[in-house]
Amino acid sequence: MITTTSSSAVATTEAVIHRYCSFRIAKQLYGVDISNVKEINSEVAFTPVFHAPPQVRGYVNIRGQIHLVVDPREPLGLPPEATCEGKMLIVFKPTIGDNCAMLVDEIGDIINVPAANFEEDAQALDDGALTTGVCKLDGQLLVALSPRGFFHFKT
Repeated sequence: MITTTSSSAVATTEAVIHRYCSFRIAKQLYGVDISNVKEINSEVAFTPVFHAPPQVRGYVNIRGQIHLVVDPREPLGLPPEATCEGKMLIVFKPTIGDNCAMLVDEIGDIINVPAANFEEDAQALDDGALTTGVCKLDGQLLVALSPRGFFHFKT
């Protein structure tokens, strides 16, 4: 009986799949939980926000809705890029924040990751955490980001 319960627990763990919208920033593979993504958009004509934190790129109008756009480079410790040419926006659902989006270099695929390949970040429970963990894929790592962490601004 213990063997059956044990193998059921293993089967349940293997059945858990994390789904990520993948993208690249400075050639590194990142992802956000697909359940947080509203849409992908190519609109990158921003209106600047003066005296905003460095990661705030500005506001963008998408179909009559004004969205705050953050660039994750600065919080991730990556060098800034002046140009937005060829970049994309990940627009998040209201559960992340009202009308918010993240600027990324390129959009990838939806990636399904078995729970066994996901290593949770110990600081992921912190509301301002930037990452939730790392996913081991064939030949590369996907850093799973927590979108909420990018919209907690330090003053």
